[in-house]
Amino acid sequence: MSSNFTLTIGSALIAFGPFLSVFGLIIYQKSQLVIVVTSAAFVFLALGALPASLCWFVLDKIGLGGALSAVLPGVFFQFIARCVFVAVYHKVEAVIQQSVEKQQAEAAANTQQSVPTEASVRATAGGRRVSAEAHSNWAEMAKLKLQLNDASCGIAAGCGFGGMHAIMLYGTLLASEATNNGGVLYQPSCPALPTLVISAIYAFCFFVMDIFWMLFTFFGMRRRLMFHRGDADEDTPVRVGGWFGNSRHGGNLALLLCLSTHLAASLMTMANYFSFGCTVSLPLVGVVLLITAYVFWAGIGRIYMPPPLQSNHRATERVATRNAGLASTSFHED
Repeated sequence: MSSNFTLTIGSALIAFGPFLSVFGLIIYQKSQLVIVVTSAAFVFLALGALPASLCWFVLDKIGLGGALSAVLPGVFFQFIARCVFVAVYHKVEAVIQQSVEKQQAEAAANTQQSVPTEASVRATAGGRRVSAEAHSNWAEMAKLKLQLNDASCGIAAGCGFGGMHAIMLYGTLLASEATNNGGVLYQPSCPALPTLVISAIYAFCFFVMDIFWMLFTFFGMRRRLMFHRGDADEDTPVRVGGWFGNSRHGGNLALLLCLSTHLAASLMTMANYFSFGCTVSLPLVGVVLLITAYVFWAGIGRIYMPPPLQSNHRATERVATRNAGLASTSFHED
């Protein structure tokens, strides 16, 4: 096994390892989240990468090309793409919620018609089967609610954005180096490390930050949806994990933080235009990642789920567990 092959595989695992881990352990098991990942990746390309590329092309043609002409449009259009994706998600979520409530009402009505009394339900095997099917339907609807929430969908959408971002940052370089047997590529900005390793580290950092940025966007857009302009803020104590607060102002802070940290991390990479620039850019990008993670934990970690959903999430989980157990008991009685 050649050293180039080992370098290629190792750097590829650094770049795409987080995506594969998150997708395999969290997302792949739930079909709804797979759809969210795929949709998010498409939105990243259609509303983030494509407009930014066109903007850079125009600026370059009129003589304004350069690093800033690529960084600024990229950050701006990716921010817009996140906001648009979350706004569309909220509309789809409302439709799904209405559908679930309609199914719940129909299931309750069918249960009342088919099962007039508890005694008659337990009197016949057919009644036990009807009861089991009703409880099973409730369990499935409860599971759907548990899968579609701001936390799980935020991680899934961030995985879609970050995965496509990592492919664009690193995929072409990896493909080029994997098919080139001429040696290992180095750059003046970092003569001590191969370009494959440097780009893999950047892809790793930006993937993790993409997840945090999407979570911030879900938080911000949800609070802007819940609290209209002029509404009084929810009276919540300011503490670690809830610095931003459950309010429209807190949502705006989250969106502003998403935009500012993305801009800061992107600007840090501009140091690579200079010799030994990676000695500056790599540590600073890592610092931005740590700051982003800390602000998420201290600012919205305890209040991330919307206030009505924080209690409903636990209640729905208890209902799903109880109804699944009742359905299992009814089937065993047969």
